[in-house]
Amino acid sequence: MSGRREDEQTARLREFTARAARRLDYLEWLILAGAVGAATAGGALVALLLSDVADLPFRLTWIMASVLLFVVPGGLALRRVKQEEREWRRRLEDQSEEQEPDV
Repeated sequence: MSGRREDEQTARLREFTARAARRLDYLEWLILAGAVGAATAGGALVALLLSDVADLPFRLTWIMASVLLFVVPGGLALRRVKQEEREWRRRLEDQSEEQEPDV
């Protein structure tokens, strides 16, 4: 009987974690959409200022500024995430080497 109960608890736990993962995916997409909106608005502001000061075309400047405002911080964040992943892998490898039995 206890085996059946553990199976039910395991199934509920898997369902709970799957639901949590889906919610985190939605949150990730929402944050990404917010970043795109902020980059677009910031690019428009930069383009407005540069078109008045330097007589640059507004649309082209807006596109370039928006892309830069989205890609540069995104690239830096992605680089940091990759660096953290490499550090975690290295730590796990170091721990697994330390735990191997001496023969």
